[in-house]
Amino acid sequence: MYLIMFDIDGTLTESYAYDQQAYVDAFFEVTGYRDVNTDWHAYRHVTSHGITAEAIRNCRGRDAEPAEVAAIEQQMLECLQRLHLKASEQFYEVAGASAFLRYLRQRDDVAISIATGCWRSEALFKLEASGIDVDGIPLAASEDGGSRVEIMAVSAGKALRSANLTAFEGVIYFGDALWDVRAAAELGYGFIGIGQRLALLREAGAKFLHRDYSDIKGVVRSLA
Repeated sequence: MYLIMFDIDGTLTESYAYDQQAYVDAFFEVTGYRDVNTDWHAYRHVTSHGITAEAIRNCRGRDAEPAEVAAIEQQMLECLQRLHLKASEQFYEVAGASAFLRYLRQRDDVAISIATGCWRSEALFKLEASGIDVDGIPLAASEDGGSRVEIMAVSAGKALRSANLTAFEGVIYFGDALWDVRAAAELGYGFIGIGQRLALLREAGAKFLHRDYSDIKGVVRSLA
């Protein structure tokens, strides 16, 4: 059995348009700093917790306190909830994502899991608000590891336990960013690029690239 693992932002949900601003607003509400660096590539660990810890260190010259991180997580969720109330049309899936997940659920030769750098609360909200059903799918989030590699490894472990297996024949990760390519390579996972940054992924060595899941047959061929 193979494991098919998914990122969320840009891979399952089209969340670029609102996610960055929601984080900036949440960080400002808690810390009073508006000029947080939003070039995520500049951070050592591109996860909600990793970005927050490093941003607080940069702004305040000290390590982040757990209460600060928890407050920013809560504010992030509240920012997303307020935005959804005002403009729910901004929350939608990468085309064909739900249909592709339903297709995979019907196969008995693959397992599914999710590994995201988001906090669990924001991840689940974005998925639900975008109309994506992930009930029963193992999910690892920012709370589960210090780095994206660790989060992905935790996701694989959860999937193994869910499937009552000791090992998968292989793992394929669907992602949309350079850090996804690098993490998959470090873990020895296969990689399929999805989303709006295909040129960057191609330059990083990704061979299988799709804008979305509209062509399910084409995406399935990339799994082979």
